[in-house]
Amino acid sequence: MLLTIAAGAAIALAIPQGTDTTFAVAANARLDLQNYAGEIVIETWARSEVRIVADHSRRESITVEQQEGIVRVRPASWKGGDADFEIEIEEGRVQWSRSGARSPSLVEFTVTVPEGMPLDVGGPFTDVTITGPVGETSVQSNEGDVTLTAVRGPLTVRCVEGDVTITDVQGRMRIHAIDGDVWIENASGDVVAETTDGDIHLIGVTSSNVEATSVDGDLQFAGPLAAQGLYTFATHDGDVTVMLPRDAGARVMVATYDGEVSSDFALDMPEDFSGRRARFTLGDGAAQLEIEAFDGDIEIRYLEN
Repeated sequence: MLLTIAAGAAIALAIPQGTDTTFAVAANARLDLQNYAGEIVIETWARSEVRIVADHSRRESITVEQQEGIVRVRPASWKGGDADFEIEIEEGRVQWSRSGARSPSLVEFTVTVPEGMPLDVGGPFTDVTITGPVGETSVQSNEGDVTLTAVRGPLTVRCVEGDVTITDVQGRMRIHAIDGDVWIENASGDVVAETTDGDIHLIGVTSSNVEATSVDGDLQFAGPLAAQGLYTFATHDGDVTVMLPRDAGARVMVATYDGEVSSDFALDMPEDFSGRRARFTLGDGAAQLEIEAFDGDIEIRYLEN
């Protein structure tokens, strides 16, 4: 049921079990959807409307509020629909907080939004899947997988326990994960990807600025190097594999304490490299490439089609 009231005021509605509801939104509206447990699936269409389908128990309902350009969606059992969730990840330390009831029910959301709509979505125990050209996007999940496809615009993901998979995305990407792998494929834009106990795979990534770091995981990069680009890869207890076109040009620094360095490219490397740094140049040296693996091996390979 949609309640229409005076312009500029809040619009609130309750969605009973099995309800499929569609309502108009302003051109600059942002979706703020938090789910305690379950799943969030978001797709796009060429309409100035939001459609919400929610699968939940009979005792549950969904609250929707529109106010000051924000479309706020919550399960009603989570503190009467007035709940928030936030993750902070800093230097490997994780803090996450939630407000609301201790035992909200499981809800599965399928939401269709206008193309280009900015999103703030996530929850403590929630899988998130977003497909289509949404706008600026922020995703937070304490325990759940995050899958993003064909998203357009700046992207921030914070995931404590779950895998992050990003495909065909354009825009700046900042990915912070603790216990899970990060996959970014066929994407373009600046990338910052961090994990504590997970691997990072950057395949078919076109970017002039890439930073990938892990404490206890492997790093893999396959893609071209942009002139004047900066590419940094660092792991403490993992291996690093970088695959580059044969004509790649970069000023390269490699460092490892207890690992080996191998390359398909001709490198002037010292015989006893352990515990040392080495610098060399590939091609015209237009980009800058830095690779560090404290207790792991470093491989620089040809990128084959």
